[in-house]
Amino acid sequence: MKTALEIFYSFQSPYSYLALDKIYQLGKDFEVELIWQPFSAKASGQSTMPQQIMPEKLSYLFEDTKRIAEAMNIPLVFPEGWPENEFEPGRMTRGALVANDMGILMEYNYKVFHRWWGLGQNPNDETFLSELCEELDVELGEFLSKISSSDTRERVKGIYKRGKNIGVYDTPTIVIGNDRYVGYDKIYGIREMLSSKGLKA
Repeated sequence: MKTALEIFYSFQSPYSYLALDKIYQLGKDFEVELIWQPFSAKASGQSTMPQQIMPEKLSYLFEDTKRIAEAMNIPLVFPEGWPENEFEPGRMTRGALVANDMGILMEYNYKVFHRWWGLGQNPNDETFLSELCEELDVELGEFLSKISSSDTRERVKGIYKRGKNIGVYDTPTIVIGNDRYVGYDKIYGIREMLSSKGLKA
């Protein structure tokens, strides 16, 4: 039985975008099962208070993410006015569950993150979802119907509730058993831990 890695991630998070490839690589290099949990207070309907972010911390975040993106040779575009102004995550968060049901979650994650953070596109623009569905070879009307369903909305709420219950407060967070690993920079340590347990594929 493979070791389960529960991945709590958010399309609102630049660090989730930057971590995506390294997390998928864990699934290739080790005998583990990646369980993707799209995690968002806004998408789950929770009212959120604006968070005060220290200017020094915010400037470091821009510096750090830019450095990582350049090292990975991938583009990174922040929404204008972020984080005070950020794109609404509802449709894309629910879409991840539908894509997972359809067996195309990996492709969905890569394409959504690339458009959102790589190109700086608004996921709520009319063309975003239609072009995404075309690239995924998915019928737009059917996809819209599924992401709008009450069942999908309840599943998003359930994932958020589960995450909060086990102490998820930021993304990406990788949960292995009872242990939480919070942040992009913890992935290397996870690799070391999995190697030490003899879980290399």
